[in-house]
Amino acid sequence: MGNKLSFHKKRHERSSHASSSNASHESVTTSSQSSSDFIFRNGRKFHGVDSSAYWFPSDDEEIDRLVGQHFALKALFKGNILDIGLPLIPLESNARILDVGCGPGTWIMDIATEYPTSEFIGIDMCDVFPTNIRPPNVTFQVANVLNKLPFPDNSFDFVNIRLFIIALKKEQWPMVFSEIYRVTKPGGCIQSIEACMLDRGNDFVRRAGKEFENAIARLGQDPHVARKLGKLVEQAGFDVLHHEIKDIPLRGSDRLTREFLWDVAMIFKTGEQMLLGPLGLTSEQYPEFLDRLCKECQKLPEAKWAFGLCFGQKPIL
Repeated sequence: MGNKLSFHKKRHERSSHASSSNASHESVTTSSQSSSDFIFRNGRKFHGVDSSAYWFPSDDEEIDRLVGQHFALKALFKGNILDIGLPLIPLESNARILDVGCGPGTWIMDIATEYPTSEFIGIDMCDVFPTNIRPPNVTFQVANVLNKLPFPDNSFDFVNIRLFIIALKKEQWPMVFSEIYRVTKPGGCIQSIEACMLDRGNDFVRRAGKEFENAIARLGQDPHVARKLGKLVEQAGFDVLHHEIKDIPLRGSDRLTREFLWDVAMIFKTGEQMLLGPLGLTSEQYPEFLDRLCKECQKLPEAKWAFGLCFGQKPIL
């Protein structure tokens, strides 16, 4: 097959890979919610929270993508928490850890098994939490950071928040980081990871990426927030200890590259309804576009994606 990756041909392989590689980490069986909590569009299940700008689905296909994306990000940044931050968090001695927007709980369940003496709490606005094979030091609850976190001031040693680029309006970011600052203990830390836009590659790739960027902007969201994380975290009151943008070349045939390329394809698949018009495509033509996008990402000039990571610490009083 060389370096080529067909969106359709790899679908079964990707699903099988997710099932096998995560079997030792978690079950992706999710707890049920009332059907009134969700709405259905074009065969996909979405949250029904009116106050949220999050527009990706909340179904099994999206959970599969998030699980794969978690392990890809873990490999990219060489761990669940940045190395320089580990000595600042008392993970071996009863730390309290909060995961904001935890989704199916992949990050929090993965790291909780590494540190069994610490307490881990995951929150999300929708209950898509796993219902079995849950470590005893993990709890989940439905909560929306936009409605104020349901915790007292100075509650957590570490707060994880990531992949909110499609969940927040541009003007909501400062409030969210301020709320995280409130619940973080003095000396506690925050880690935030966000995706950049697909803006490098040949003309086909860059046009696709630009239309996705425009779609996000039309919704009032910030397509370039990954590059602003340092400023946002600092404005909330944290000391920024590290901020980096890490590139992901999409042309290779290694497993990590293919995982991120699959992620790109799934993201564009989800964005179909917003991208059909700008790309001049019909629904019948869109699967062919997805296949071509994967192939064009593996041509020269090299296509690159990127993620931004910011690590901060709340000053000690």
